[in-house]
Amino acid sequence: MPPADPNDWTDEQWLEWLKATDDSAAVPEEGLARVLKRVVESTPGQALGQAMLGLSQAIYGRHDDTVTIVVEGSGEKTDDEPFAVRLDPEHPERSSVVFKSPREPGRG
Repeated sequence: MPPADPNDWTDEQWLEWLKATDDSAAVPEEGLARVLKRVVESTPGQALGQAMLGLSQAIYGRHDDTVTIVVEGSGEKTDDEPFAVRLDPEHPERSSVVFKSPREPGRG
């Protein structure tokens, strides 16, 4: 049992006492995983998860999952590139990247 005055024990003694008391009430790892799986895969668990996602979107807004890749280049065209980039500054949606076939001239 812990002492009446908490300052009588060192930190190490408190940690040992906490570890000793935790072992008696420990839940087996596989038992906990089995219970969590049942909850997550159940209909109420699914409904609760979707409600939490909806609440998150209502509070914080939708997450933008768009991936944007930006790479600096020299701006000089070379024929040994495996792709060709065509940018349309006035209509960015019309920009394209065309991947060249290995059999095309200039690819070796």
